[in-house]
Amino acid sequence: MMKPLGLGYHKIDIYSNFCMLYYLENVKLIECRTYWHTRSTLKPKTDREKTLITHKKLRYFSITLRLQMLFMLPKTTEHITWHHLHDAVDGVMVYPSDDEA
Repeated sequence: MMKPLGLGYHKIDIYSNFCMLYYLENVKLIECRTYWHTRSTLKPKTDREKTLITHKKLRYFSITLRLQMLFMLPKTTEHITWHHLHDAVDGVMVYPSDDEA
């Protein structure tokens, strides 16, 4: 559902107790640094082959692409930049941003 919109995500392996992310400098680690349990289990694929299956995965959705998509729409941009662009009338408080802090 996210791929057609151009909004992908990264899958990051995590330890089952959520104490460690296997990300950046920890990508190549096989065991958790806290509990020393393995990162994945072996699941038999066939009689001779076995596949490593991670316990849990985290899906990281980057905020940068979502903000770019949000600002690409003219209507949304108008609403988001309203606080910066609107002119305040002296003596009339239209919005709390018109008042002194």
